[in-house]
Amino acid sequence: MLISPSNVSALQKIAELVSAQGSADEKLEHILKTTLDALELSALAVELTQKSSGQTRTWRAEDAAAGMQSDTAVANERISVPVSAPSGYDAVLIGVGGVCAEDEKAFLKIVSACVGIILENISLAEAVESSNKVARKRMQEIAAIYDIGQNIDPGGDIKLLDMIVAKAAAVMDGQTCSLMLRDPVDGMLVIKASFGLSDTIVRGVKVGLGEGIAGRVAQSGEPMLILDVGSDPRFDRGVQQRSDVSGSMCVPLRNQDGGISGVLNIRRHHPKPPFDEDDLKLFGVFATHAALAISNSDLHTRLHQKIQEMSTISDVLRAINSTLDLEHVLNQILDNITQVVGFNRCCVYLLDSRSGELVLQAQRGYCQNEQIPKTVRFDEGVIGLAARERIPIFSQGPTPQGDSSPFSGQCLVAPIVVRDRSIGVVAVDNCQMDLPVGPQQVDLLATFVSQAGIAVENARLYEAMEEKYAELNALYEQSKGISAACGLDVAAQMLVTTASQMVQSDGVGLLLLEPKRDKLKMQAGFGSLVEASSAIQDSVQDSECVDFARNQRNPVIMTSSSSERQSGPVGAMLNTFAPNDANLMIVPLIAEDTPIGALALVRRHTESFLPGELQLISIVASHAATVLKNAIAYEHKMQQKVLELTALYEFSKRISSAGNLTQALDSILAMVADLVDYDESYIYAVDYESNTASVRASLFRGKTESAPGEEPLDGSSIISWAINERKAIVSPDITHDARFDSLKAKDKPVRSLMSIPLIVQDEVVGVLNVCSYSPNIYTEDNVRVLSIISSQGAAIYKELEALAALTSYTDNILSSIAAGVVTLDYDGVLLTWNIAAEKIVGIRASRIEGMHYEKVLSRLKITEADKALLRQAIGSVSSTGNTYQGYKLAFHPEKRGEMHINLSISQLLNNAGEQLGLVLIFEDITREIKMENEFRRMGELAAIGQLAASIAHELRNPLSSIKGAAQYLSNEYENEEAIVEFLGIIIDEVNGLNKLTTEFLDYGRPLQLELKPISLNTIVEKTLQLMSMNIASNNVTIQDKLDLSIPDIQADEGQLEQVLRNIIINSLQAMPDGGALTVETGRSPDGGAYVSVTDTGSGIAPDKLERIFVPFFTTKTKGTGLGLSVVNKIVENHGGVIEVASELEKGSTFTIVLPHDGVRPPIGLEEIDQTLERRTSSRLRSQNE
Repeated sequence: MLISPSNVSALQKIAELVSAQGSADEKLEHILKTTLDALELSALAVELTQKSSGQTRTWRAEDAAAGMQSDTAVANERISVPVSAPSGYDAVLIGVGGVCAEDEKAFLKIVSACVGIILENISLAEAVESSNKVARKRMQEIAAIYDIGQNIDPGGDIKLLDMIVAKAAAVMDGQTCSLMLRDPVDGMLVIKASFGLSDTIVRGVKVGLGEGIAGRVAQSGEPMLILDVGSDPRFDRGVQQRSDVSGSMCVPLRNQDGGISGVLNIRRHHPKPPFDEDDLKLFGVFATHAALAISNSDLHTRLHQKIQEMSTISDVLRAINSTLDLEHVLNQILDNITQVVGFNRCCVYLLDSRSGELVLQAQRGYCQNEQIPKTVRFDEGVIGLAARERIPIFSQGPTPQGDSSPFSGQCLVAPIVVRDRSIGVVAVDNCQMDLPVGPQQVDLLATFVSQAGIAVENARLYEAMEEKYAELNALYEQSKGISAACGLDVAAQMLVTTASQMVQSDGVGLLLLEPKRDKLKMQAGFGSLVEASSAIQDSVQDSECVDFARNQRNPVIMTSSSSERQSGPVGAMLNTFAPNDANLMIVPLIAEDTPIGALALVRRHTESFLPGELQLISIVASHAATVLKNAIAYEHKMQQKVLELTALYEFSKRISSAGNLTQALDSILAMVADLVDYDESYIYAVDYESNTASVRASLFRGKTESAPGEEPLDGSSIISWAINERKAIVSPDITHDARFDSLKAKDKPVRSLMSIPLIVQDEVVGVLNVCSYSPNIYTEDNVRVLSIISSQGAAIYKELEALAALTSYTDNILSSIAAGVVTLDYDGVLLTWNIAAEKIVGIRASRIEGMHYEKVLSRLKITEADKALLRQAIGSVSSTGNTYQGYKLAFHPEKRGEMHINLSISQLLNNAGEQLGLVLIFEDITREIKMENEFRRMGELAAIGQLAASIAHELRNPLSSIKGAAQYLSNEYENEEAIVEFLGIIIDEVNGLNKLTTEFLDYGRPLQLELKPISLNTIVEKTLQLMSMNIASNNVTIQDKLDLSIPDIQADEGQLEQVLRNIIINSLQAMPDGGALTVETGRSPDGGAYVSVTDTGSGIAPDKLERIFVPFFTTKTKGTGLGLSVVNKIVENHGGVIEVASELEKGSTFTIVLPHDGVRPPIGLEEIDQTLERRTSSRLRSQNE
């Protein structure tokens, strides 16, 4: 198709524009303008649209008069020609304002091709510019990373972290940048360097994990690109949007182990464009290299510090190792910790191998008022934990030592470990300057302490070696001292003292075997075993413990888990030595291949005895065993000699002072026990009439056994042989002697025996027999000494036997006398108290014999006035010598009725007329006195009965007439109130006189008892119920305290109700204004029961208290005075007593005590006559005297 010349000219111009120099945008605008003019269009435009994002870029040319129109009419003239576009884009050429012919359309196609070329050039130019821009950023990043890498030397002028944020801002074209690292203590993010931020923003900022943008990046480890915080769903309201920020990035900083060590933040401010994904990738690469540079810098710094530390430590250790003095070594360590390592305060604890505790050895920097623990257990607090676990421990805040501990702040405890064993700890802190403990200080201290521990161990070994030399020297000196010791006790005590000095221990004990007794004895003790000596002595008595000590040939160390300490008597003994978790060392004492005992050492803490200590004590024990054996033999021999002489002297004194045969025989056996070892000893008495010998006295070392039976004099026993042969016999071991076959069959394993006849004037009166369960105990020397004792004892025995017969005869006389006989010695000590005295007084002789009479009086349950009477009588007779005669003396024992006795007190004189003591003879005449009183009361009752009958006869007949007349007149004048009132008074008075007459008759009439088993509680309840209205009307409250355990008694129920009713009426009358009434029951001491009535009334005057039971005595304006007399009569007929206690204005208590059987012993007229006759005779004798 042909193109018009004008269009060809336009195309030539367009071709020139395409190949011309200049901007692509300007070329495109000129092309559009040329085409617009050639086609005479109103507007022409090129639209370039990116397929992926839909973004459109437009170039246009317009006719100044028309422009681009968009209404519907113009839209029909719209021309659209597609344009060849770069890859990823769509392009179109749009014209408006005309209709193109075919040649013009061809023209537009050629123009669109030229436009496509221009668009391709524009795309290529932009791509080149973008690539150049990225390359420039890469070069800047590489240069920044290079600069950062060059700055890891701590000697550089620019700090590494400040350079990182400055370079990051320059490379990424950011306005602000900050670098945050995690705090090693709390893990929070802290700004370490910043660019473009003021100090007020940066100072003190801390961000926790998960907080804000930085916290979330550090927590997740993923980088973040933030363009719009407000619309970003990853953030909540906690992150505030800033209007001046166009975009920001935050990427993590990872250490060499892959962990998050911090974050790097950067921001752009408007009008800078926001960051894109390429920027995020580039920033991530920069952050990775920055984190590597930070790690390298830290490594370089630590390496440099480590080299300096090792150099310093080497110099310090060279100085420390130059001496073996422990104190100097510890001071050097403390000085270098404070001066070189850089801590304010420090202290050193070393492990005490004996106590198992850490002991404070040296300190530096602490104030005087700071109480540092002197000792720390291996499981106590951070100090004990560091020592036990052998690792440094950093502590912050209060420690288990308490708030007052100097270790209550930040402190570091490093163990001193040598050959995989903790020998102590070093505790340090910076509390005085309030500085934190840095990681480099921790490493340096751990290194320093680990190296210094060798110097400490060497110094301690040197000290231990010096101690060992001192121990060997002391061992030599102590061995000389033990050898020179005089006496067993001195040698034994010196041995335990030496052992405690040789080996540190809490207690040392020496056990010695007693071969003759087959027993163990705690001979000496030291420390804790002195306090436990009695318990140890009890535990070693078992035969298994003796066998253990005898068979122990080698020294042994025992812990709490040792098998020997788990069970049985041996385990109990060993645990008595070493209770709980204490350690025990047992070293046998062997002399001439014979065990003589054992040495026990106790250490009451966790550390066991060391083998070297065991060897040291074994050396001491081997030498001491010989010394102890010689001391035992010598002391035993000397003691035996002294004992024999002493025993003979003491025996003479004892046998001479023996008061009876039993005491004499017991004295003989006691002397035997002091002289020889024994298990059984007997004294046989010979009876020639029955031709037998029987045991008269025996003594056993252990539990008392039954004595042997009688031995016939013509038998084959050893007792018969000694009597018939009149010779003593001794056998070291009866198992090898046929003469003792009868003893071999006994249950007790008798092994050694002596039998010695007791001879007086060529007559064998008995045999002394001594036995032991151990062999080889008795010798001829023992027989010789015991024979001397036997000869003296036999003579005394003969005399005391006769005295015993006489004494027995006298005792029988005293026992048969009906009167009480009591004898006192010159000092007032009671010697004799016969059976009659026991019955009368109620005290057994065995309880008071040997007491002073004052103590006996204090035991008598009588009033103080009665005691004063007896005391005065005894004192008068003792001082004047005049015999005291007391007749019908009244005594008042507690909880018993009044008691009457006749008492005679006289001096007891010897043949020379010298006073030996006093004799008291007394007779209980209480029953006779009661008979007299009963007889007198019977006469009184007979007189009252006659009077009552006469009154009844003389008064009742006229009273009946008066009462009948008054009743008649009352009926006749019933309408006359005044007359009826006076007639009523007459009738009441007549009734009162009739009641009085009845009471007279009742009191004078003998009472007949209808006895049956009844309960006092039932009577009380019944009476209170019947009188409840009367009690309530008197405004009296009632309280009952009934003992439900009281027994039933034999009594007349009706009469007891009358007794209780009369007493309650009296109590109500004593409380006219009301009060409280208490009724109580209980058991009486004699097996019966009692009832008491207590009121809160006016009480009874003391001068009237003794007369209230006298017939016709009354304190009231009305009444006969027979109510309490009847009560007393009923109670006495029941065999009981009534007691009254009263206090004016406080009240009275009536107590009725009734026996269980309820029967009053009848008194016959014949018995009364005999009593009166005897009383009359007594009076006549008294008058004659």
